[in-house]
Amino acid sequence: MAPGFVEPTLKVLMGDPETAKLFLVAAPGAVGKSTYANALASATQAVVVDLARTPPLGGNFFTGGLSNAFGISALADAATGKTALIVDALDEAQMRAGPQGYEAGLLDLAAITETTDALPAVLLGRAIAAEEAYLYLGSNGFDACLLEIQFFSEDQAKAYIEGKLPIVAGRDPSLASAYATHTQTFRDLAHAARKKLIAAAGCDQSRFSGYAPVLDAICEFTLGADSHNPKAKLAELNSTSPIELIHDIITSILLREQGKLRAQFSEHHPDATESVLNALYTPDAQLGHVAATLFEAQAPPPPPLPNGVFQATYQEMVERFAPEHPFLSSARVASNPVFAAHLVAWALRRSDHAEVARKAVLARPTMMSGIFFELYERAMLGAEHPLMPLADVGILYQALNSQIVPGQRVQLEIMGQENGAAGPAALEVSFEILERIDPETGEAPAGQTWGPFASTADTLLELRSPFSNIYIDAPIHVQLGDGIVQQIAAPAAFSVEGLMLSAKQVLVVSGNPDGSTDIPAVSLIAAEASCESVQTVTVKDASLTVSWPGAKAHPWNSYAVDVVPAADENVDFMRRRLRNILTAFRSHSKGALRRLAAKIDHSRMIKDERGAALRERLLTDKILVSVQSGKFYELDPDIMGRILCMNYHDLAQCRYTPELDSYLYDVLLGTQTWAT
Repeated sequence: MAPGFVEPTLKVLMGDPETAKLFLVAAPGAVGKSTYANALASATQAVVVDLARTPPLGGNFFTGGLSNAFGISALADAATGKTALIVDALDEAQMRAGPQGYEAGLLDLAAITETTDALPAVLLGRAIAAEEAYLYLGSNGFDACLLEIQFFSEDQAKAYIEGKLPIVAGRDPSLASAYATHTQTFRDLAHAARKKLIAAAGCDQSRFSGYAPVLDAICEFTLGADSHNPKAKLAELNSTSPIELIHDIITSILLREQGKLRAQFSEHHPDATESVLNALYTPDAQLGHVAATLFEAQAPPPPPLPNGVFQATYQEMVERFAPEHPFLSSARVASNPVFAAHLVAWALRRSDHAEVARKAVLARPTMMSGIFFELYERAMLGAEHPLMPLADVGILYQALNSQIVPGQRVQLEIMGQENGAAGPAALEVSFEILERIDPETGEAPAGQTWGPFASTADTLLELRSPFSNIYIDAPIHVQLGDGIVQQIAAPAAFSVEGLMLSAKQVLVVSGNPDGSTDIPAVSLIAAEASCESVQTVTVKDASLTVSWPGAKAHPWNSYAVDVVPAADENVDFMRRRLRNILTAFRSHSKGALRRLAAKIDHSRMIKDERGAALRERLLTDKILVSVQSGKFYELDPDIMGRILCMNYHDLAQCRYTPELDSYLYDVLLGTQTWAT
């Protein structure tokens, strides 16, 4: 086993581990899947296949790969149990390969394990990729088991810290000496920092205190104490939340680096004033140099200094210090996902770094951890005028997706504010983690929510494959795809100004993790669209509706519908309110369409008195029913169909009827807005 390795705990989610020949191991991003894969291979003499470094998956990928790498006898060795495979980076393989190649590769691997004597294969990936692979293999008759890597327990986290500290200390001889002399003091500081993290307000203990990147950051902070008293260092932390503690840890590391350069500069120039020393290698300057390395961007200019000698000394020191920064392990590689997340959050909030940071993250989505979302939120809310650029929303959506476990889904809502304001359209952006429905009660726990955040339509929203549970009703421009394939997992509904699809193939599938028999819908509506690169559209276990000029041409013609324009802007407003309200309901395992009442009653959903009147009319007509003492609303699709003359999917796909418009007119007649 590698030094400092702590074996994680696995939880069986689905399948029988006693009989399975294929083990799908899921975990949030940066939790240690690759480290676990290598440790498991070392202990079992298995062969690791890292799909992030191989050509895209396809038929004969594994059988051909074994033969090419180890000779034709390798296939016989696999069949007789002499060779086992551990396959890492399922999520990256899913993104890089088209659906047919990806699925063919999975079946090729499964076929290798079919013989009686063959050893099981282990596949590792993030939650959605592992879950979908498990379901696909099971549907094709293969015996699979889905497991989840748990966050470290209390004992595991302590062991991880105590194993990691000497590794971090070993990077520097002076640190190694200090650690050897004061081992227990440093351990006490690290464990105390972790305890404070657990006790901090709003802390999810497993999510933070048992998350390997956070434990790594605690170790970096602990051994960054230098000449400071470790206990005094801990006392300086005034964190009120886990993210504040992480921020304090990172800030401490940056200030330590600044202090090291200041001390050396003072030795060269004893006449340097305090104001000069304070301007050297500031935290922002350090982050700028790290960003230049990771993103291949331009390095920040030096601060204005009194003379050329000072300038030359500072430049020479930066050239030595910057490549060895603790946030870097090598050129273009961050030493820790938390550090990378902090850097990207910092860069996206600065106009001179934002664009290059976005490109880097879109090109390398696994470069940072899910903690990025919280770090970004902290940076944004600390701004004088907090505004979330639309260009950042897709990155934030992917960051939340890297946090979830099997059964959870991330929901994104972008709504236009109908306030008639001049300039770029005002938007509201909200995120939510939807929880798995309890099969015994039919209830889903309330998920964690963020927002609404203010945004504007003056930048482009970019989304990559795969995504699901995205609802957009706003005059924005959206770009989908990476040039090869775009997978959309239903449900999803877009009503936008412009839609650009950069993919040869579009695949629409069901994204329901609860096994519901309902057919979920995807609706793509745009005033204009650029989809010339799309050659094929495949729909599986879902429905698809599209509407834009030219949508009735191949390959969209089978899914194209006409959206009948509203008679006036008031009816159009009411259509949008009705659609947003009713399509917000989620299908539960007992057949009910349910949503938290607070979500429906929120001003973001209702907007004004017209929306409030519509909600009350829906309750009066029993289309919506208040249940559980008003905590939830339930949607009755039968009453909805009888009164509105359209079903749930018709509404999701904007198939408006004259009967519906008449109903909305009737609601409008009772409002003050309509009367005036």
